[in-house]
Amino acid sequence: MNKLIIISTLSILFFATAQMCGCGSCKAEATPKVQSGVNEPKTLRLKISGVTCAGCSNNVSKALKNHQGILEQKVEYPGDLAVIKYNSSKTSPADIITAIEKAGYKAVEVK
Repeated sequence: MNKLIIISTLSILFFATAQMCGCGSCKAEATPKVQSGVNEPKTLRLKISGVTCAGCSNNVSKALKNHQGILEQKVEYPGDLAVIKYNSSKTSPADIITAIEKAGYKAVEVK
């Protein structure tokens, strides 16, 4: 019985490692190849002026949620800081700032 368990375990390990060798010629690779930089989310930090209450931060947040390409956003009040993750193929920092300005606030990128 012990020999059967050992043989089964060794055969499972052999087939599992054979499928994950990473040489590129196997049909199933251990780690998928991903093109770096393509559609990876970017992060933008903005200092927002004109935010005087939690309602203002909610207005900025709504403007960002309605903007295409925004993946995540967090508007802090107090602090008047917005941290935005966005898809760079769908929007740009300038477009995001314009959306905030259309909502009635000013935004400046923080490096």
